[in-house]
Amino acid sequence: MTISEFLQHRLTESGVVLAYHDIIDDSASIYPYAVRESTFRAQINLARRLGFEFIPLSSLVEALLSRASVSGKAALLFDDALRGVHLRAMPYLSEESIPWSLLPVVDRLGVFPDWWEPADRTMTLDEVLEAVDSGAQLCGHTATHPSLPKLDDVSMLMELQHSREKLSDWGNREVLDMCYPFGHQDARVRKLAREAGYRSGWSFTNGRCHPADDPFSLARMAMREDMSGARFAKFLLRPRWTWPAVEELS
Repeated sequence: MTISEFLQHRLTESGVVLAYHDIIDDSASIYPYAVRESTFRAQINLARRLGFEFIPLSSLVEALLSRASVSGKAALLFDDALRGVHLRAMPYLSEESIPWSLLPVVDRLGVFPDWWEPADRTMTLDEVLEAVDSGAQLCGHTATHPSLPKLDDVSMLMELQHSREKLSDWGNREVLDMCYPFGHQDARVRKLAREAGYRSGWSFTNGRCHPADDPFSLARMAMREDMSGARFAKFLLRPRWTWPAVEELS
């Protein structure tokens, strides 16, 4: 059995979304969800050797919504649009022609994120536009990165709509997909995300995505520095039904 045939058998129509944050220098100290550049490259190379095909998140969502199999498909996302992604991930992805999505927090560009103090600054607008020019698609991540369930309806809609409008303008394409800050969501958040014009909402709960899933409660995989070799392969190939359900903020 080839790797591709194995994946078709094992993954049962589900795909994966790899969610990164900062990509740091190999000599830098690790902090939560930061991944060194060499580790990042090794993770992507291993995923490709295992037979995963990287496609844009928009294409993955279209397949999910049409109830098509996404077995062996993977999408690559970078939450918060941090400077390290521009410096270290973007050149590699452009060189390898790997599609990817960037999630800027639209009213927090060029600043050190107060929601994640260890991180380097976020990209400037010029850097975001350079990423778009290099092939990145933009994906919603709100205007200021709040925990959405803690907001009232009016404030939440402003966060969601303002982000979508800005990103659609910057990326020259309508932004229809979003990832909830911190992964925090509940029934009210899902309802308002739909009203704001989105067609999908992604959590930060580890797991696979499948056409039968609620399109506003989709799971991603939170990438870390300690994922390598056999451990990372096991993470990628773990069957969908063994992952916990997407959590709501209680």
